[in-house]
Amino acid sequence: MERFNYDLAPLDDASTQIRLISLSPSPSWSAPLQCRITTASLHPPSQPFKALSYVWTTRNLPRDTTYPLQILTQTDSPSPTHHLPITISLEAALRSLRHPSSITVLWIDQISINQSSIPEKTLQVSLMGKIYASATQVLVWLGHAADGSDLIMDFFAETGAEARAWGMEGYYTRERSSLLTGMVHNISSSPAEDETTTTLELQKILIRAAERSAPLLRAGFFRSWFRRAWFSRVWVVQEFALCADTVFVCGTKEVDVDLVKMAVQVLQFASASFRRDEFACLRPPGVTLVRHQEVNDEPSARLFSVRARRQNYVLKKPGSEGDKLHVLLRKLFVGRDTEATEHRDRVFGLLGLAVDAEELGVRVDYTPGAEATARVLTDVARAMILKGGRVDVLCYAQFPKLSERQVGVLPSWVPDWRSGLSPSYYTITETVDPHLYAASGEGSVVEGVDPPDGKKGDVLGLRGYVVDTIEQLVEDAWTNMLWDHVRYLRYFTQFEALYQASLEKTHPIHSRERKEESRWRVPIGDVYWSAALGSRRATTEAAIEHTRCVDNVNEFHAVMLLEGEELERRESAWQERYHARLIGADYRESMTIMKGKRPFSTKEGYLGMGPAEAEVGDAVVIFCGGRVPFVLRPRDGGCENMFAFVGEAYCDGVMDGEMLERGKKQPFFLQ
Repeated sequence: MERFNYDLAPLDDASTQIRLISLSPSPSWSAPLQCRITTASLHPPSQPFKALSYVWTTRNLPRDTTYPLQILTQTDSPSPTHHLPITISLEAALRSLRHPSSITVLWIDQISINQSSIPEKTLQVSLMGKIYASATQVLVWLGHAADGSDLIMDFFAETGAEARAWGMEGYYTRERSSLLTGMVHNISSSPAEDETTTTLELQKILIRAAERSAPLLRAGFFRSWFRRAWFSRVWVVQEFALCADTVFVCGTKEVDVDLVKMAVQVLQFASASFRRDEFACLRPPGVTLVRHQEVNDEPSARLFSVRARRQNYVLKKPGSEGDKLHVLLRKLFVGRDTEATEHRDRVFGLLGLAVDAEELGVRVDYTPGAEATARVLTDVARAMILKGGRVDVLCYAQFPKLSERQVGVLPSWVPDWRSGLSPSYYTITETVDPHLYAASGEGSVVEGVDPPDGKKGDVLGLRGYVVDTIEQLVEDAWTNMLWDHVRYLRYFTQFEALYQASLEKTHPIHSRERKEESRWRVPIGDVYWSAALGSRRATTEAAIEHTRCVDNVNEFHAVMLLEGEELERRESAWQERYHARLIGADYRESMTIMKGKRPFSTKEGYLGMGPAEAEVGDAVVIFCGGRVPFVLRPRDGGCENMFAFVGEAYCDGVMDGEMLERGKKQPFFLQ
């Protein structure tokens, strides 16, 4: 049997046509897999088809482990049957999806695209967003049944259907979401007899979900289901979000993804209520806190968030703007483990979802080599900053970057979009929350500058303002924000020395009173968080909590050195303050946004928090259109104002546009 040649099913125009797979039926699981490959127009679709979302291979099998798929060609062909190697994971999917008596028409990237043709692959990958949006249904193949997956799928189907019948989807709007939150709060904390009829109906659904899920949680089945490889791949995001009719398929079970969304949310609501007697089946030690944490940290939330925004955008619902590329990149790679075999697919896999993809002008390019990857990442970063006006993209140009073997040599200002990037200390939901900072002034926009001749490829030119030069840094960067009284004592002691030294500076950057406020504003970036009100610009409440927090650290340290009756007395007093919430816990929580930062002072006496990699002599600057300052390192690049990018910063006293009056706008060139 000859290997299938794609010339037998040519695409006359790879930018408008696709190949479809007609999977032959069979009632036998073990019967050979056979299909026909035909071409079809995509604009509009000339034939209804379903699209498959899956992973090419599993963690325990190499990518080149294959199974021969039989391709039936025209009867007048010298060899009417050909074979095409497919991965074992795809073979399993096709056997599960094969109908016993009728043909199934599918689009599957591994078969539909000639993977050995870079020109074709480039054009077809550019179409993938339209392909999945045009499919009559998207089938998300998660793999064979295992680890209680049949029970999990049944739970999702039953609980999701109950939630839908109750009307949960009607609360998925900006106006009504708070009503659902309020009902859940009542269920988790209030006596049942005080609740409304609607709330009581929801409570019954939660109780039934708790009873169904308790044995599954104890067995770790939810964890196993969400740890399937599909949830960690970047390509699945647009595949999951673009088609209104999308289903999870696991083994022989199939469930509408929107039912899964509601069922997971119901389970999370029930988990939050386990202290109520009605939910006693979810209490430790039967269901451990680790199991509850697994439910609340499950990976599907970001997928459902992207899907909801995309579907609302397609339906043109009021206020539905869709996601821009920088938002999608942040959702997937900041604090998340999202993988792609080809690194540049971290960008290409999102273009079908990004509502600004055309405006940015990003083009799919599979030219081989790490340097081609570097060029793609550089072009994308430049487009998002200059065309998209997103200076904050620089916040994710973090160090150390991936190796040259993986992404080539990246300019210092270009993010590599690896998994697990650190979040910016300034992250808000712009569609809902007002901005807290305006370092370059409200209404300021990005101002690009053409780099010097011969420097255009890797250099980014921006206009902005120099704040000052870093003169002193504390010894320890705040790399670990977990509670340890010795660690926090060191952080506060080092910062206090820096603060006291800054008071000696006589430059008129602040009034004396305002300068003293930097003692409690800087460690939290002037943003105070509390359980009651969330994050907001710091007020004198933060000053009080700062004092309590510092006093608590000192007291805790002192108590740890005591023994006997004095230890018992001081411990008892500390416990009283703890239960009265007088230990500055919210202030310490507010400090965690500065993880990875290092306190600094400048020549003129500014105090701030900069990247751990900052050095004495680095410049603190504000770019036009930027909300926060950045740290740059002067570099001899053969022209004036050439810098290496170091990282984002907080600088007290310049976060609200003050430099527009104090400074002079100038160009900066980043290499």
